[in-house]
Amino acid sequence: MRLALKSMVAAVAVTFAVANSAEALVIKTSDVHAMGYPTTDAMEFMGEWLNEKSNGEITMEIFHSMQLGGEKEALEQVQLGALEMTRVSVGVVGPIVDDFNAFNLPYVFRSIDHMRNVVDGEIGQELLAALDAGGLVGLGFMDAGARSFYNKQKAIREPADLAGLKIRVMQNPIFIEMMSEMGGNGIPIAFNELYTALQTGVVDGAENNPPSYSTQKHYEQAGFYSLTEHLIVPEIFVFSKKVWETLTPEQQELIREAAVLTTEKERELWEAMEQKAMEELVGLGVQVNDDVDKAAFIEATAPVREQFGAQYADLLGRIEAVE
Repeated sequence: MRLALKSMVAAVAVTFAVANSAEALVIKTSDVHAMGYPTTDAMEFMGEWLNEKSNGEITMEIFHSMQLGGEKEALEQVQLGALEMTRVSVGVVGPIVDDFNAFNLPYVFRSIDHMRNVVDGEIGQELLAALDAGGLVGLGFMDAGARSFYNKQKAIREPADLAGLKIRVMQNPIFIEMMSEMGGNGIPIAFNELYTALQTGVVDGAENNPPSYSTQKHYEQAGFYSLTEHLIVPEIFVFSKKVWETLTPEQQELIREAAVLTTEKERELWEAMEQKAMEELVGLGVQVNDDVDKAAFIEATAPVREQFGAQYADLLGRIEAVE
């Protein structure tokens, strides 16, 4: 994977000191997650690497835990040049580059490896480059795992098992329609309100990756977790184009080299956190179900891909063709 990632950019052995060509640079970056999460720890790694390779001339300041607002607000600050960098979900950049919305469709990616091969290859690089028109420099993609269903009542093996269940979904028409086609009732609720919604019975369940399910303690209210893996949505980190254009070529090269290594690091951290979360969930008595008829779920969600994916038909065909 490391070699594959390095093919994305012209990897260089950076041995020069940025001090020779520029003043000190402080990269301010934002993330909605707290420190200790794979994305924030990856940014910390990036800052340390840049500091070392630039002989202290490039440093990073991480504003975590939504200190600068949510993802949308942080992205707007990056576009304006008030903030150098941020990590956001691809859904937030959809209004800037519409093709990113294709990644929100269920079962677009066959697996995590398929998703990585897509975003690390020609398709991913085209999408990153398209961000330029929106005042952003796309640096790379990060993993956020696969999202699966959890609920209070039973294991979910096939779409019919969702009948009558109220399932919290992200506030996006695609996800509401996805639940409807699967036979459930999609209820859009803000993530920070979900625990209470589960507790009070406003919803019977939700869907998310194992670390989110575990760290938010949703298992206390919904103890059945079924590995449907219906959504695999990568995340992205971007740099301000306004700031980027003030940097020297040496600084830009160094940051791009760091971005490749940071992508690798985040994926390592994500895999470790996901494994730990699954082990903890089993230890807590959560009923983890991997006996899922994925073919039935793929078939059930075909109308969603047809309805919302019609305008991305060419892109979806290219994604499907990636091995």
